[in-house]
Amino acid sequence: MSGVPKISICLPSLNTRPYLMERFQSIFDQTFQDWELIVCDSFSDDGSWELIQELAAKESRMRIYQTPRKGVYAGFNDCIERARGDYIYIATSDDTMSPECLERMAAALEANPDCGIAHCCLDFIDQQSRKVAGEHQWEQWFSTRFFGEWNKKSHIRPRGHDTVLAMGLRSVYYSVTQLLIRRSLFAEAGLYETKWGPFGDLEWQMRAALVTKTVHVPEYLATWRIHEKQASQMDQHIKAVRKGWFLEIADSVIRFSRVKNLPFAGGLPTRLRRFYGMEWIGAKVSERKNVFGKLNVLFQTLGADPTLTISFLKERIETKIFHKQKDYEKELRTELNLAGLNALLAVK
Repeated sequence: MSGVPKISICLPSLNTRPYLMERFQSIFDQTFQDWELIVCDSFSDDGSWELIQELAAKESRMRIYQTPRKGVYAGFNDCIERARGDYIYIATSDDTMSPECLERMAAALEANPDCGIAHCCLDFIDQQSRKVAGEHQWEQWFSTRFFGEWNKKSHIRPRGHDTVLAMGLRSVYYSVTQLLIRRSLFAEAGLYETKWGPFGDLEWQMRAALVTKTVHVPEYLATWRIHEKQASQMDQHIKAVRKGWFLEIADSVIRFSRVKNLPFAGGLPTRLRRFYGMEWIGAKVSERKNVFGKLNVLFQTLGADPTLTISFLKERIETKIFHKQKDYEKELRTELNLAGLNALLAVK
């Protein structure tokens, strides 16, 4: 393997020494070996930089740099701008991945040249790298339950599909470790914005999904580690929600779609903005119907079918929200004229 590598693994680093060796080992153990590893360390003072230097002296495929502390997404960008491979994998420094991760995801992109993102299932792990049990699992999270059995099937999501979902569900891709990305997609969608705080990856994913299709790989190939330092990150997330950043992000993504001349419904309807503002449960039935209708319009504008959205939210209606669910479900089906899932997703 010489010349330009197939995959650029991007590893931004800042003071995660307790988990760093395990992360590096998960990279070295990959069954797919045509990669380069770009490490941008933001002047760690916990021994991380010394370990990085030690490993780079033994591994010729590593390129290491020290870059200013400008935030997590600036760290992503520092690595991406130095990448040479066809595909980019962002290896957050405190997480891991299975040995087959790069091989399976690269194969999915190779088989689907019109897809710019490969997305896999996710395991949550604790500080000792044990899989987290109970309710705090990827399968139990809001938008994961939305896809249901489709998480177990290889499928392709149309361009714009996951953007619309993110506007309705606040998230589709929980961790950047779930994604293998064509490097060319960053030229189309741009790099990560640093102004959105903990929502920086969500905003980028919404932009990226507007310009490309996503192929889902139904295997658990990536992890997200839960540990004590994430408490401060959760505080940042709560503050961002209170500031109303999600509304601003949604508006920003729509402006992006207009600049790129991408088909998208114009503006954020008032009722849908209420939904984004977490007032969904308190809204009247008539207002909820309006939200369903607006989501339907968004999907139709993108040439996609609204069935997934409706089926998921219908489940929420039946279990938690509506008392007169039968009458409402009847009205909903009449209004939206639901079609089959195969019209939306190309099942393999």
